[in-house]
Amino acid sequence: MSQNRNSPPRTRPDLGGPTGHHRSRRDARARSTEGEQEAVVEGVTGLRPPIPSAEDPYVPPEGPRWGAAVVAGGAAAIVGWVLLAALSTLAWLTAPVGSYGGVLKVSTQLWLAGHGGGLVVGATRWTLVPFGLSVVLGLLLAQVGIAVLRRLGEPEDSPQGTRLLRGALMGLTYAVVVAVTGLLAGGPAQAGKALGGAVVLTVLASWWSRSRVRLRNRLWWPAPVVEAARALAVGLLALLVVGAAALVTGLVVHRGELVLLTQGIGGGALGGLGVVLAQAAYVPTFVLWAMSYTLGAGFGLGDGSLVSPSDTHLGLLPGWPISAALPAPGPGTTLDLAWLAGGVLAGGLAAWVYLRRSRWTRPDTGMLFGGLVGVGLGLLATLVGLLSRGDLGVARLAGLGPRPLELLVLGTVLTTGGGLATGLAYGIVRSVTALRRRRAAAAAASADSAATLGDPPSSGISESPAVQASAAPHAGEGPRPATVTEDAPEVSGPVLANDDPNPVDDLNPVDEPAGPDDTSTGR
Repeated sequence: MSQNRNSPPRTRPDLGGPTGHHRSRRDARARSTEGEQEAVVEGVTGLRPPIPSAEDPYVPPEGPRWGAAVVAGGAAAIVGWVLLAALSTLAWLTAPVGSYGGVLKVSTQLWLAGHGGGLVVGATRWTLVPFGLSVVLGLLLAQVGIAVLRRLGEPEDSPQGTRLLRGALMGLTYAVVVAVTGLLAGGPAQAGKALGGAVVLTVLASWWSRSRVRLRNRLWWPAPVVEAARALAVGLLALLVVGAAALVTGLVVHRGELVLLTQGIGGGALGGLGVVLAQAAYVPTFVLWAMSYTLGAGFGLGDGSLVSPSDTHLGLLPGWPISAALPAPGPGTTLDLAWLAGGVLAGGLAAWVYLRRSRWTRPDTGMLFGGLVGVGLGLLATLVGLLSRGDLGVARLAGLGPRPLELLVLGTVLTTGGGLATGLAYGIVRSVTALRRRRAAAAAASADSAATLGDPPSSGISESPAVQASAAPHAGEGPRPATVTEDAPEVSGPVLANDDPNPVDDLNPVDEPAGPDDTSTGR
């Protein structure tokens, strides 16, 4: 039987969520279309469609999730290449040099360089990785991953293996696109380097996208491993902050030279913008070099140039504005040597992050684990510094970046020293704190036992009448011990201690012979 026309229209409950959240206009239009379709079905068949309950949870429709992961990986790679191609095209339109096909080749080489594959254009070969461009490509990949995860509506209780396989499939697609492009545009060597960089980039982007979507990682890791990873990450971040501070300080101190180098750039506003973008692509690389500088190892600039806190030798350098941050040639000043404290502080911070949640309280164990964290931080800083080495050609600008052996030795010594000092201090503090707590607990326990076994206060406590009567002395006699007669009322409750000079030990009673005056019925 159809619905009466005079009755109010039937409404569908809002299924946006368990609490009925507001939906968008597109969802409202979809609900109106569904209502019209149900009205037509009801008018033709005379059957009323069932109304879903508002308490039913909203279940997103199943879609081609595996195919979407593949498409997302390829789309992320294409979007990054299109971005660089657009910038290169804009530069070519303002100053057209060569053919547009050459512009696309340069864009492809820049895209491969962002993945660590290097840039090869004719006889020019650059192997210095522009980490700024790598960060942009990684953020694009992470945003695509976030959009895919939210679009698919992957439930929280989905199997962990399935979720990992989908993320791995997306990253594998991205890495395959990068490797194939490098193989076609460069060669096997360039393709292999780009493939390795793409794998690292996809792992970092996947971790970032998972954290943004707030999907819990159900893989079990031991607590010491998690704490060690957190401590090393904090320590490395501290080293990078110190390196960035050293770079900014150099630019501020030599700001006059910075202005002159900026004004000396030709090409007008567009040329200046191109140089700024090129330097921005290498700013993270320069920060890593500054980190090596603050650890005492310094870095080389090719052609015999060396920059370190103790001594600086500069040769012929390109006129980039960023080169104004370099210190003056000659022995290092006190300010230059003061940057070495950054490595000690970073090692101490990493050790504190690890030890603050550990159960080790002794100074020796604190020094041991603090020193191990410092060693790990020094090795990690060396590895990251090696990734920033490379060439900007084959002549004067070859072998740029931190010095590996010096960074390994000096950096590890500084971070380990900070870890040892922090571990010792932290162990002493925790040992003293634990000792005070044990003494306070022992004093509290002693006070409790004394209050339980000792004499209670006499104020507010009255003795029973039988005890008072028996305790009263008779004429001509001395004090007598209290006796309980048959006529005495029964005393209920706990027996309180009195002022008897010879109390009876309730725990270990001793049988004594009855005296001549001790009777069971009184005298």
